[in-house]
Amino acid sequence: MKNKYLKGAHLSERKFKEILRLFAEDLTATQIANISGVSRVTVNSYLKKIRQQIARHCESLLPAESHHRAAAPVRNVHHVSPVDDGDVSVKTEVGRNVKPVVFGIYRCSDRLHTEILPDVSRSMIHSVVRSSRSILEMQSAAEKIRRFSNVVDLGQYRLYNLENEGAVSIADDVDAFWGLTKHRLAKFKGLNRSTVYLHLKECEFRYNNRNEDIYETLLELLKTQPLSLS
Repeated sequence: MKNKYLKGAHLSERKFKEILRLFAEDLTATQIANISGVSRVTVNSYLKKIRQQIARHCESLLPAESHHRAAAPVRNVHHVSPVDDGDVSVKTEVGRNVKPVVFGIYRCSDRLHTEILPDVSRSMIHSVVRSSRSILEMQSAAEKIRRFSNVVDLGQYRLYNLENEGAVSIADDVDAFWGLTKHRLAKFKGLNRSTVYLHLKECEFRYNNRNEDIYETLLELLKTQPLSLS
C-alpha cells in the first residue's frame, strides 16, 4: 500500500496521518485506537516507530561534542540488560534495590537536551548538590553530572539544580520542560526501562517545538525520513 511516510505500510496514508495527528495531540494508544478504529497492537507498533524516529532526530541535533557520549542511543533501545527490565516508578519512591533512572538536562543555543546517566547514583547527585568534594573525588563517574544544569531522579520524581553561582540561569526553561515531562510521564503510571529513553526524547522534542505545529513538524520529519516496518 502506497504511503510516503511509512515504508511497507498496511494502512493507507490517510489513516496513518490520522494516527499521527492524534499522536501529535498527545493522546494515549488506547484513545488513538478507539478513535481511529485501528487495533491497539498496531497503534502501539506505529507509535514506537514514530518515537524512535523522533529520538534519532533529537540525537542529530546534539552538539558535536555530545555525540560521542550519548548514554542511550536509539539504535540500542531494544538491548536492555535483564537487570534493568521492569517498570520505572514515577512520582513514588522505589525500593532501595532498584537503581533509579537519572537523566541530565542542558541547553545549547535555544534548545534543551537530555541525556540518561546510567552510571549516576542518587548518592552522587546528593554529593554534588551538597558540594561534597571528598565523595566526588572517590567517584569519578559523578563528574559527568557537572556538565548539566539540572538532573532528574525519576525514582523520586525530583528535579535537582546544579548550576554554579554566576552561571546563566535557564531555570524557567527547565521548570517548564520538567512540568511538561512530569505531566506526560505520570499518565503512563510507570514506564518500562526499555522505553524511558524514547518517552524522554519525545518530551524533549515536544518542548523544543512547543511554538510549532507538532503535527506539521512530524509530517515534515517523516516525509524526509520515512518510517519502516521492517
